[in-house]
Amino acid sequence: MNFASRKSSPKSAGLTLSSTPRGIISEGGALFVNCPLKAQLVVSRASRLSAWLSESFGKFSIYPGTPYTPRPCRDPLNHTALFRPSDLDINPVVRDIMMNRTFAIISLHFADFLSYDWVSWFTVQLVPLSSPLDCSRDAPGHVGALSSVFGQMTSLRQQELTQVMLGYLKQHHPWSSTCGSSTSSLSAWLEESFGKFSIYVDYKDLRDRNTGFDSFEPLDLLSASQVAQLTLHSGALNNAHLMEMVFDRLEGGNSFQDVEEFVEALSRSSQDLDFNPVVRDIMMNRTFAIISLHFADFLSYDWVSWFTVKLVPLLPSLTAEMLQTVTANTDCNAYHVIVGALSSVFGQMTSLRQQELPQVMLGYLKQHHPWSSTCGSSTSSLSALLEESFGKFSIYVDYKDLRDLHTGFDSFESLDLLSASQVAQLTLHSGALNNAHLMDMVFDRLEGGNSFQDVEEFLEALSRSSQDLDINPVVRDIMMNRTFAIISLLFADFLSYDWVSWFTVKLVPLLPSLTAEMRQTVTANTDCNAYHVIVGALSSVFGQMTSLRQQELTQVMLGYLKQHHPWSSTCGSSTSSLSAWLEESFGKFSIYVDYKDLRDLHTGFDSFESLDLLSASQVAQLTLHSGALNNAHLMEMVFDRLEGGNSFQDVEEFLEALSRSSQDLDINPVVRDIMMNRTFAIISLHFADFLSYDWVSWFTVKLVPLLPSLTAELLQTVTANTDCNAYHVMYVALRKCRTAL
Repeated sequence: MNFASRKSSPKSAGLTLSSTPRGIISEGGALFVNCPLKAQLVVSRASRLSAWLSESFGKFSIYPGTPYTPRPCRDPLNHTALFRPSDLDINPVVRDIMMNRTFAIISLHFADFLSYDWVSWFTVQLVPLSSPLDCSRDAPGHVGALSSVFGQMTSLRQQELTQVMLGYLKQHHPWSSTCGSSTSSLSAWLEESFGKFSIYVDYKDLRDRNTGFDSFEPLDLLSASQVAQLTLHSGALNNAHLMEMVFDRLEGGNSFQDVEEFVEALSRSSQDLDFNPVVRDIMMNRTFAIISLHFADFLSYDWVSWFTVKLVPLLPSLTAEMLQTVTANTDCNAYHVIVGALSSVFGQMTSLRQQELPQVMLGYLKQHHPWSSTCGSSTSSLSALLEESFGKFSIYVDYKDLRDLHTGFDSFESLDLLSASQVAQLTLHSGALNNAHLMDMVFDRLEGGNSFQDVEEFLEALSRSSQDLDINPVVRDIMMNRTFAIISLLFADFLSYDWVSWFTVKLVPLLPSLTAEMRQTVTANTDCNAYHVIVGALSSVFGQMTSLRQQELTQVMLGYLKQHHPWSSTCGSSTSSLSAWLEESFGKFSIYVDYKDLRDLHTGFDSFESLDLLSASQVAQLTLHSGALNNAHLMEMVFDRLEGGNSFQDVEEFLEALSRSSQDLDINPVVRDIMMNRTFAIISLHFADFLSYDWVSWFTVKLVPLLPSLTAELLQTVTANTDCNAYHVMYVALRKCRTAL
């Protein structure tokens, strides 16, 4: 029955029709929207309810039984109110009855509603039962009605309807008088505006609708994804206190689900996640405390999802203890996923953490041997095995452990896969220190990447080894030559610390192979402080060098000091001590410096004060220069010095130096007697070991200047140890100097 044909007046039924609603025209019992296209608005879903509405409300029903054809000019999404307040005057009590009974009927069909049905019913068909003028009263009714069946909708439908609500509120700004909440409570506002659909509202839209959402006050009202947006907006990524508040909220409900949604939202953000490390640690610690309780139930997908997506921003804060907990619950497939994920953030971790995590990985693999059926690589490739087992953390695995896990690491096949420190361990293990070919292979590897960094790491590892570095001299030369070619390019940038580090630690095993040319290159880049460091370092390996190299290096040092005079402000010793000056300037190489050069460099060497600092040959030069050949007291001092060390060797060197001198040896007879007596007292102890060569050398060269002082007693001692050949040598020698006897 049509409402318009009823005998009772509309007013008596509680409904007053002032006129045909503006914008609505009636034709044949159907309603049309008066729009520029003059198209018919017909709504689908012919049903008994449609018939009932038609019978009950007549021309006020906008639910005809013909299909709905959406058009822009009258799409309900764009025209949420087709009636003006003046069009329908429904008694509130009657309207409530109509709404309640209508809702009781249609709610039974909500489970079958499509998106269009929700839009059609709640933005068109039910509009006559509410007043658009008073959205503070009626809009909440719609929201509450939808909210009551929220759980019966699909997630997609929930999200679609949320957008309709949001569109409505954007037309009626929440702070306006037409659609704002009557309370200052954010909670009430959110409930009235969106109900349970609020979880799908973008946080930015909430902030645009209500400035109260611009702070942490509404934290407990937000969904986990909205909390993530608030976190990004508020700067909480760099505020430990705010982050603690965030996780207090996430732990307040379904903590696992909320944390999952929170980190998913963060990972989806296009914003750069620039975490304060302390805040990131808080996030990882509290996240881990929640999700670790569920590890036992994780499937392969869960490990992939959490460690390659959700946790990625936090992984640099994963501790060794956490990884231990994780691996206690994983099979090998999950382990490989986790290693890959951690490897992707390797560069964001501290060096200490990078070193701690591989120890956990190693422990896991020792329980699941990589070649066993449970945790082996699916390929025989060492490279693939290393990547799956340790990722970028492999550089911190001890080479011995790699060998224990896989025999392939026991040879040079694995050379290109190893870090520089592992290459050093392979070098020690393989015998490459005594194999020139293998050592060339080692340096080919070290030069293949960041050569300076790799050579540095390689030498540091060698210097830390407790193994005796017995390096073949030829191999050591190769090592020094190739190392020097790399590091010399950086000498110009070296600071004091670098010179100390390289020459007192890293290069020490190779320093005996440093050539004069290399030393020249080094000194071209050093100041006096660095020079003193290098001299000390070379002095420490003096005994491992050949005599020729010792002498060659001395000449380079001398050349440097002549350019930087030791008494100048640039290269002088900070002390007036001759001993300290000589040590800093030449170290043990001072024995090869000509005495004249010492005097030129330092006037202190012009006296006997420096006697104990000089080598035997330098003492000979001092003797000639000082006039000691004619001074018994000075000569006694000379022999006191010669007897203070290796007396036989020093006396021999002293006399050889005197015999080489071009200066005429005009020795006072008394002084010569002193020299012969003290010399004979030293060398006679060795006569029993003399060979023919020794008798020749001593009596035809070294002792010649002193033979005129040979006494009968001394000769008696000599002949007691000689054969005829030696006797003849002495006879000839004494005969040549008979004029001086």
